[in-house]
Amino acid sequence: MINQNNGEKGMLTFKLERTVLFLLVFFSGINFVYGQNHTKSISLDSLIQEAQKNNPAIKAAERRWRAALQRPVQVSTLPDPMFSYVRFGSSVETRVGPQENIFTLSQKIPFPGKLGLKGKMANQDALAAQQNYEAVKRDVIFKVKTAYYDLYWIDQSIAILEKYLLLLEDFTRVAEQKYATGQGIQANVLKSQVEISSTMERKLGFEKMRQGVVARINALLNRPEDSPLGKATTIDTTRLKLDEASLIQLATREREELQAVQAMIGKSAFMKSLAKRHYFPDFNLQIKYVDVARGVSIAPDAGKNAWSVMFGLNLPIWLNKRSAAVNEADELLTANKLAYENLLNQVKAEIKDYYYRLQITEQTLELYEQGLLTQAQSSLESALASYRTGKLEFLSLLDAERVLLNLNLGYVKEQANYRKQLAALERAVGGELSGF
Repeated sequence: MINQNNGEKGMLTFKLERTVLFLLVFFSGINFVYGQNHTKSISLDSLIQEAQKNNPAIKAAERRWRAALQRPVQVSTLPDPMFSYVRFGSSVETRVGPQENIFTLSQKIPFPGKLGLKGKMANQDALAAQQNYEAVKRDVIFKVKTAYYDLYWIDQSIAILEKYLLLLEDFTRVAEQKYATGQGIQANVLKSQVEISSTMERKLGFEKMRQGVVARINALLNRPEDSPLGKATTIDTTRLKLDEASLIQLATREREELQAVQAMIGKSAFMKSLAKRHYFPDFNLQIKYVDVARGVSIAPDAGKNAWSVMFGLNLPIWLNKRSAAVNEADELLTANKLAYENLLNQVKAEIKDYYYRLQITEQTLELYEQGLLTQAQSSLESALASYRTGKLEFLSLLDAERVLLNLNLGYVKEQANYRKQLAALERAVGGELSGF
């Protein structure tokens, strides 16, 4: 009887050791195991490409840019010439005969430089529209990245919990067998079952969050909201060495919103120059051709048609109106410069905020990698050895496993947070930082 109990105890201990060994192997290679178990996966690059191609906000911004490109030629071209025709109902008699028809062609000609300045203003509008288009693209890419990294965190967490549930089921069977043979207590069985229920609840919470993230990604890709989405199995784990001052310099060159405001500053400057040009007159050139019949005139040149050229200009005498236009343009120029200064301050603040968040997240990851995970694994191995010799209770061993589980869940979350903070920093700078 004693030999039989010892044999059962050895078998149970072997099963438990095998289970814990599997737990350690799994947690030391989370990404590898998860990637092998799910062949259907998605990549961040493919999602970004699809969003750039199908996102309605990007398409609308591109159309607005294209529309703005059509404006310069419209405002920098001369106005249409005017043609008029007069037919006399009762002819006007002249020395050479009665006038029957008058043909007039006129052309308004703005003062030199006015049309060019209008074209330059429209070009600045088009440049601003282009930068707004690029900003919308950058916004969408940022949202896609953020959603993908959330999806990665959720999918990895679900995978970890699923493996942990399998381990808990093995532990529960071991606890039940020990209790059945009188080597354990019922509290161990109940505790293991409670742990399973608690883990299933956590897994259900992640699955609910996944539905919301999938809906966000589908909306960004212009897909139906209930379209299925594969697993996010990988992320770039590269750590970048960044410099805050260099990031700010890069932002002043690349940040789309800053470039758009600079375009508005340029437009205001051209607007001011155009307002000053309105102090000078515009011109009107007119050519008139008169059709004359011979009639009863006996003059040698009877019936000879007449023509004339007329040159006119407006008189810009209402100076208050023109000075008000100059003042308006000057105020807009100052306002746009202040808007640029304000936006630059906001960009600097964003960069500083995201930069230090990124640094803190990187330090947290180093804590996980250089201490916490290794210590938790060593603690679990020590707990297993103590349990094997009867010096540690089953509940204490379960606590050691739970600590390792929570640390691995936290590590995966911090991995995703690092990429999210980097994506936010890229959005603040206005460009990719992968090759920085």
